[in-house]
Amino acid sequence: MRPFFISVIILLLSACTVFQRPVPAETPLSTNEREQQILMLQQFSLQASVGIKTPQESLSGNLLWQQQNSATYNARLSNFLGISLFELSETAQGSAITIKGETYRAVDTSTLLLQLSGWSMPLHDMPLWLRGLPGSKGRDIVRDEFGRVTAFNLTDSTGIVWQLQYQSFFPDSLALPKRLLLQSNDSQIKIVIRSWQ
Repeated sequence: MRPFFISVIILLLSACTVFQRPVPAETPLSTNEREQQILMLQQFSLQASVGIKTPQESLSGNLLWQQQNSATYNARLSNFLGISLFELSETAQGSAITIKGETYRAVDTSTLLLQLSGWSMPLHDMPLWLRGLPGSKGRDIVRDEFGRVTAFNLTDSTGIVWQLQYQSFFPDSLALPKRLLLQSNDSQIKIVIRSWQ
């Protein structure tokens, strides 16, 4: 009898694992429909882990990005202890970066970041490429079988050429980016988005 009960228990356990399979990913929307819906996301926020490697330094932290509309956002990069590394804001009037309690203003954010920190990133189109859209400056665009952009090149306002790759997407029909990699000749930025709201 004992072997019989053991067999029944094993069968029940294997049946439980069959019924507990993860929900399959949703098929992304058609390319046009998906990109239209993403463009309509004028207000959003995201939280992400960021790793930055440049010839001068290597740093990592948490990014909080809050987009109010197409031209206005606030961003904060903090270390894992919660201490702010820099805060960034952009409005129709211009850009501002706060580093170590000092606020600096300029017309262009990428140039300002390069002057203050010695490294840059393509900030002007960041609200677009964070959402998986290359924008008007994107070149050599590569798409997957679902029509999602998986890679493109762009030149930021400082003249630096970046290669951007989307390494994974969230598994819903909108398929917003989850893992991104940006590379220039001498810098690398990894972004892992934990949540979209």
